[in-house]
Amino acid sequence: MSPERRAATVNAMLPFYLHDAARVTAALAVTCTRHESDSDMGWDDAAAFLRQTLQRLRDAGADRSEADRERFAAQLHQELFPDPEPYRWPDRSSRSRSLWRRILVRARVRWQHQTAGTAGIGHQLLFLRLGGHVIGKLDYQVCEPCRRGLVRKLDVDHSYRGLGLGSRAIHRMQHRHPGYTWRTTVQYPTAGTFWQNVSTAPGLFDEDAHGACQHLDPDREN
Repeated sequence: MSPERRAATVNAMLPFYLHDAARVTAALAVTCTRHESDSDMGWDDAAAFLRQTLQRLRDAGADRSEADRERFAAQLHQELFPDPEPYRWPDRSSRSRSLWRRILVRARVRWQHQTAGTAGIGHQLLFLRLGGHVIGKLDYQVCEPCRRGLVRKLDVDHSYRGLGLGSRAIHRMQHRHPGYTWRTTVQYPTAGTFWQNVSTAPGLFDEDAHGACQHLDPDREN
């Protein structure tokens, strides 16, 4: 073990013993006794760590008085858990550039819907295109008889995330199929906090809120 790692381990042990030299000394005595009776359990390594821990307390003067021990404990706590730096908000020009990029991308994106071949129940795709490139795709199924929908997967290219394109895709899907009850699968990353941020009716994407449609299957292609 490197000296740096050993020193970090000693610092982590100190709070466990309340930065108290008497406690460390007592633990060292027990460890040495155990090492004499069983040398195969790593007691020798434990004793070495405790000796270094005790020396750390002595070097800091924490073994002299209660006041010195408390002072050392506060200093070590600051080293282990330093105060976080204040958050720096992006400057106004940076926020302005981000806003204009959001406006321009959302204005230029084009939507291409691919309908299913099976009437009533089918697999739907909604592509997000920017120029000649596909930058996102919404994959979902609908059941016309049950008025139910299943969002299989929503994916937006990493460089275009955070611009509201995913939310617009969901709203566009809902507008195309008004009055449908929707749910989504839980195995995709998009099934996390994204749905909580989409401005939709409460429980709209709760898989258990309305029960599952027997015609919709996450593994069904059409």
